[in-house]
Amino acid sequence: MIYILVGAIVMVVLTVIFFWLGQIGNSAAGDLGIITGIISIPAIIIVVASGWNWHKAGYKAQVINREFETNYTQAEVFYADDVIDEIRQMNRQRIEINGNVMFGGNYKNE
Repeated sequence: MIYILVGAIVMVVLTVIFFWLGQIGNSAAGDLGIITGIISIPAIIIVVASGWNWHKAGYKAQVINREFETNYTQAEVFYADDVIDEIRQMNRQRIEINGNVMFGGNYKNE
């Protein structure tokens, strides 16, 4: 995520430099300023969205750790959220299978 942030900052700086060079008479630099400006807008949006998800992952890690007595970090929740959900779902299915066997669901106790 830090690489995206650095890239967005570099794109904004390049946009300003190219626009400045375009103002002093270099039309190719002005055109590059327009192109980098257009490219930097989605990059900034990605940084904002990723930053919000990173912040949210910290709170989600606290809740998961409290409820399931685990010790996931913010980075683990941010990057491997789908894996954590899949593991919890597998554990839930295993408990349901064991619950059916223990409480006689479709299992006949002979």
